[in-house]
Amino acid sequence: MKIPIEIAHFAVDVFSMKILKIAVIALHFFVGMLGLLGGYAAVSTPAGPFGISTDILRNGPFSDFFIPGLTLLIVIGIGQIATGIIVWKNARFSPYVQGAMAAVTLGWIVIQCWVMEEINAMHITIFAIGAAQGLYALSVVMKRKIFPANIILKMLGKA
Repeated sequence: MKIPIEIAHFAVDVFSMKILKIAVIALHFFVGMLGLLGGYAAVSTPAGPFGISTDILRNGPFSDFFIPGLTLLIVIGIGQIATGIIVWKNARFSPYVQGAMAAVTLGWIVIQCWVMEEINAMHITIFAIGAAQGLYALSVVMKRKIFPANIILKMLGKA
């Protein structure tokens, strides 16, 4: 029995999206756990988590790591894990939450690099993960043809 090529492409597309969704959810939990770990370390030892000197904060508004650590713990740590759960549950609004969380993560890394005047492998990795999360969210919006994709596709005559 020969399977029509359109059905084969659809099956591969559905399979690929499922694998990609699992990978993206895993990345949300991974970044969330790093946020919880780093945030807890900074809140519990604000004068020098992981032996990092507060001198690295000289370009920022804080004299120690407490506020940045609390922000990291709550916004990135809990935020990424909550986003992973929302994507896993396939909530109707999940691509919007995921896109917002990706933007927050990218912003966090950019600000962190600016304040610290340093870019290291961790920054590059988390930035790449945030970008991948954002692109995945965009692909879901386009695939579902939901706002704003529905308007854009209609304007392009492809709705």
